[in-house]
Amino acid sequence: MSNTSLTPASAGEEPEKQTVIHFDLSSSMFDIEQRLAAERNNSAHEHIEKPSSTPPVTAASAPNTPQAIPATTSSKIFESSFLAELSKEAEKKLDENLSATQELMARAQKLNDALARIAAFFTQLIQFANQMEPDISRCYRLDARTSYNQLKWKGAFLDIRKQDLSSTALLAHLTFTVNYQAPEPIVVSRPWNQLDALKAELGNLKLKVLDDTELDSQRPKQEWLQVHLSPDLPVQVRFLANYDKGHIDILSRNLIAFGISSFRLLPEDVSSNVLDDIARVLLGRSDMLPAALRAI
Repeated sequence: MSNTSLTPASAGEEPEKQTVIHFDLSSSMFDIEQRLAAERNNSAHEHIEKPSSTPPVTAASAPNTPQAIPATTSSKIFESSFLAELSKEAEKKLDENLSATQELMARAQKLNDALARIAAFFTQLIQFANQMEPDISRCYRLDARTSYNQLKWKGAFLDIRKQDLSSTALLAHLTFTVNYQAPEPIVVSRPWNQLDALKAELGNLKLKVLDDTELDSQRPKQEWLQVHLSPDLPVQVRFLANYDKGHIDILSRNLIAFGISSFRLLPEDVSSNVLDDIARVLLGRSDMLPAALRAI
C-alpha cells in the first residue's frame, strides 16, 4: 500500500506529494516521536528546495490598502450569572474570614485583660504581705519524720512577661513566688539506697541543700543518710496565657502541700472573689481553692 496521496495541481505546476504517516500501535512513544521529527525535517527540506511558481510581491506592486487592525480586548469585566454567583460566594467567605479574625482578636484581648487584672491584684497583695510578713499557719510534711512548720512569709515577688518587646505585645505569663521560712534548717533522714530518689524529690520541690557534700555518693556511707535543708520553702503560682484555647493554664508548686499541681481558669472567671480566695490560700488563712480553678 502506498504511503502517499496526490492533491490537485494547478496548470503548469507539478503535483505535490503529501505524506500520510501510518503508525504501528505497538510502537513506543519514543519511536513515534522520532518518526514525527524525521517527517518534519523532510517537509522543511522540500519547502526550501521547491521553486516558487508565484512571483514575489514587491512594495511597488503591493495593493495600496490599509492593514486590518486587530480588535483590542475590552477592559470591561466579563459578566455572567455564574461569575456573579461566584462573586457573592467569595464575598461571603471573605466576610466569614474577617469575622473569625475579629473573634480571635477579641478573645485574645479578653484573655490579656484577665491576666492584667491578675497582675494588678498580685502587685498589691505582694506590697501588703511583704510589709506584714504574716505567719503561715500550715504544716508541710516531707515524709513521716520531716516537716516544715511555724512558717513566715518572706520576700514575695511577681515576674511579668510579654510575648515580645513591643509596646502592644500581649501578656504571655505571670509568675508569683514567695518563700515560707521555717525558724531553722530542716534535717531529712533517708536510707542510703534512696539517695538518687531524694535528689530528684528535692529538685522537683526546689528545696535547697545547705551542704552539697551531704549528697555525695562517694562519701563514707552509714546506715542512714542525713541532709540539712535550707529553712526556705518556695511556693510558686504561674499563670500562662493559652491564646490558642482561650483560657489560662495555672501551674503551682508547693501550694497547700508539697508537690506540683495544674489548673485551668477561664478569663471570665477572673473576678475579685476568685483572686481573694487564692490570696487567702497563699497567706495560710484557707486551704480551699476556688471552684473556678479546674484541676487538670
